[in-house]
Amino acid sequence: MLSGSVLLRAQAVSAQEYDLSKIEEKAQKASGNIYMLEGVNGFGGGNIGVSVGDDGIVLIDDQFAPLAPKIEAALKGITDKPVKFVINTHWHGDHTHGNVHFGQKSVVIAHDNVRTRMAVPGAMPTKDAGPLPRHALPVITFDRGLTVHLNGEVVRVMHTPAAHTDGDAVVWFTKSNVVHMGDTFFNGMFPFIDLESGGSIKGYLAAAQKVLREV
Repeated sequence: MLSGSVLLRAQAVSAQEYDLSKIEEKAQKASGNIYMLEGVNGFGGGNIGVSVGDDGIVLIDDQFAPLAPKIEAALKGITDKPVKFVINTHWHGDHTHGNVHFGQKSVVIAHDNVRTRMAVPGAMPTKDAGPLPRHALPVITFDRGLTVHLNGEVVRVMHTPAAHTDGDAVVWFTKSNVVHMGDTFFNGMFPFIDLESGGSIKGYLAAAQKVLREV
């Protein structure tokens, strides 16, 4: 199970709030053809899920855009395949701001509410506080869930309503039996629920119960 990250307050997280210069991206194998990238030596954003295979690389979240070169370097240690798909687990910047880089050559997938929130000018702080470029927004969105077939896996993307936010997605790689829960699961710390983004305690508990019941 791949967990999410720490958010310090109920606002979009900006790369400008953290010193990313010392962050290193560490890769470790989870199971099958699934890996995890974790930012170490500081807070670099949520853990990244990585699926590798003939269809290219599938990323689950992509942290902050300034970390893209370090993420790509870590991926080179796993495979020479290009990043072809990015699935965002929710809209917070430490999980989606990397879309600014990876969305230029990849297909971005997320819940309907993720695109809606990301498309609001200034919703995700950037250097000029302006809107994100069009290519950083999800181009495939879903309501209740989505199934994609990539790298020999049936990948189930399941919406968990009103949990950490109103656009959370849990990603289950059914063959490798790996689940990426975004920020609907915090490892070793009290979970953060973004009430301003439609999250709720009831929904957060329901998300965990859904995973335990269906995965």
